[in-house]
Amino acid sequence: MTSQQGLNPTLTNDSAEETLDLSQYWRTIKRAKWLIAAVTMVCLLIGGYIAATATPIYQASSKILADPQQPNAAREEQYIASALVFLFYETQYEILQSRAIAETVVDKLDLVEKYKKEQLANKGKKASGLSATITEIKQEIVALFGKDESAAPAKKRSDHEIKVMLAADIQAGLKVSGGKQSQIINISYQSDDPQLATDIINALGEAYIQFGLESRLGDVKNTEKWLSEQSSELKAQLSASEEKLRQFRMQQGIVDSSLQQRDSNSRLQSLNSQLISAQTELSTAEELYRQVEGVKPDSKAFYSLGPVLQNKTASDLVKEEARLQSKVDELFERYKEKHPKMISARTELKSVRDSLSREIAKIVDRIESDYRLASQQVNNIQRLISNEKDEIQSLQGSNFTLTSLEREVENNRRIYESFINRLMETNIRGDFTASNVQVIDTATVPTSPIKPNVKLIVALSVFMGVFFGVVLAFVKEALHNTYRTPDALEENLNIPALGITMALKKKDTHTIPEMEYSEDTRSVFAESINSIRTGLQFSNIDNPPKTLLVTSATGAEGKSTLAMNLAAAYSQIGKTLLLEVDLRKPSIAKNLKIQSRHGLTDLLAGTVNFADCIVNPTDNKQFNVMPCGTIPHNPIELLSSEKFAKALQSLKTHFDHIILDGPPTLPVSDACIVGTKVDGVIVAVRAEETKIKVSKEAVKRLQKLHANVIGAVLTVAEPQKMSYYGDHYYSGEYYGTVVQPENVKS
Repeated sequence: MTSQQGLNPTLTNDSAEETLDLSQYWRTIKRAKWLIAAVTMVCLLIGGYIAATATPIYQASSKILADPQQPNAAREEQYIASALVFLFYETQYEILQSRAIAETVVDKLDLVEKYKKEQLANKGKKASGLSATITEIKQEIVALFGKDESAAPAKKRSDHEIKVMLAADIQAGLKVSGGKQSQIINISYQSDDPQLATDIINALGEAYIQFGLESRLGDVKNTEKWLSEQSSELKAQLSASEEKLRQFRMQQGIVDSSLQQRDSNSRLQSLNSQLISAQTELSTAEELYRQVEGVKPDSKAFYSLGPVLQNKTASDLVKEEARLQSKVDELFERYKEKHPKMISARTELKSVRDSLSREIAKIVDRIESDYRLASQQVNNIQRLISNEKDEIQSLQGSNFTLTSLEREVENNRRIYESFINRLMETNIRGDFTASNVQVIDTATVPTSPIKPNVKLIVALSVFMGVFFGVVLAFVKEALHNTYRTPDALEENLNIPALGITMALKKKDTHTIPEMEYSEDTRSVFAESINSIRTGLQFSNIDNPPKTLLVTSATGAEGKSTLAMNLAAAYSQIGKTLLLEVDLRKPSIAKNLKIQSRHGLTDLLAGTVNFADCIVNPTDNKQFNVMPCGTIPHNPIELLSSEKFAKALQSLKTHFDHIILDGPPTLPVSDACIVGTKVDGVIVAVRAEETKIKVSKEAVKRLQKLHANVIGAVLTVAEPQKMSYYGDHYYSGEYYGTVVQPENVKS
């Protein structure tokens, strides 16, 4: 467990620092380049077929100038609100796309008759090829549902129905735009017949202009007719009212009532102005009168009245009284009451006060007199106004009928003159045939179709092909559940990746894979084994594992090849034993061509001694092999026995390194038993074949029994394929840097 604990911190830090690696996505696309190319080619073929078989569509266009202001022979400058302009153009779009305009185009071009002729011509032609096949399939499908369209003859359409149908087709193919930043309206129509598209657009412009003229002139004619009828009636009413007024004047002997009315109104207006002025003076006088009415005769409240303050004599007396009062107060403090100066001062003060009282009494009398005079003046004016009103009412009573008749004549005359002016303007407008709409550019016959756009279809086909190809590549990548790189081992198994063993091809080697290291210690394969050996030695530098079990999740994952070559590599640095503990399906003796039949089981049974079980398959005396021997009936009991544990301890005293070639972990539990008796376990995982879930279960079983799983090795790997998963996988640099010393706990 020491090595696992030593390597996990590095893995944890790497996981915490994961960032978005765009090169990983590029490598995924690069791996699926042929799939993407195939999907792109299929989409390109489909797009090419669509472009080749599609019916060419031509577009004819025209420009129309539409002025929101109606033309007028006597037109002055007109102003139209922007909101009304917007509504005007929206209305024109609706008119251009209306069924009435479309039906007018059908009539102009006589499209109904052309349609009938085309139908008769098509009846004589027998359907063939793809269209005939589609028709037959359609009939068969309809027959399955109990309906046979061929048995029921098609109902013949009337001319009106054909006209409506063709008008609907024109409406569907018509496009109208413009009129926002300018007064130009663009109209276009698409059809498989370029001449027909041109004729329809030109006829549409003519029909639109004709519709506008007819609508405007129709309104003018209706207005003119109504105005003529109303003018005749108004003329008769005016003549009757004038005759009635003339007869009344002759009977009453009245010349004109307007002059008398103006004089009376003028006098009444003058009296009203005088009344307002008199009422204002009365209000002021009344206010002063109310102030003095409630004040006592000798009260000093009179001193604060406006008329008193404005009267110079009273104002001087008030000041003199104040001065004398101050003097009396001063003498009283000095001489008291009996002193002659005090008596003289009081006499002088009394004289001033008597004069002031008399002056105030005069002011109060004047205020009362002004109030009574103002009140009398208001009453007199009101009486005059009342008399004047009586006179006016008398005048109105006598001339009411005359005034009414004069008003009636005047009103009839104004209405009649207004209608006459409108009628003259309408007559002028009816003679003015100019239109506010005109064609700027007529449609010309298009020389090239706008559909299908071959370049666009091809570009979209390539784009969609690449898009779907990339999507399929990522889906395929997401569904992949095997190992391709050592990084995947660490990510899924949470144990260090010790390295890889290359897939050996026959043309690249002269011996079996199990003997590749012994045959050529300087090959790339041998370097990968050395890299694994180095990683194992550094997994616990103070106490490196001496006994190593090589196992796998299932069979045929390259564990025996790994064990044999790893033992050969360890033999370069010490005396090494390759011990076969796969007692169910042993393979070492066969692969290394060992003739001896004795092995581990025979040693445990006690039938042979130690020396009889050891074999040297190569010239290297450091490389020793102990095969399985006689296949037992109870392998698990033999491996879990005390004899096997003692034999393993005994072997450790004779050899520096012991590599155990064990059985698979999942089919049997032998590897789990042996894993608890060794220093470390190596799990072999075959590249692109071993399922992730299977290998996870194998590691989980071993760790559950407290086996020291040091790491995993990716076997039978192809570096050229691995280069698609990272540039560092396809070179010799990988084999020497799988496990760095600084990343391993010492």
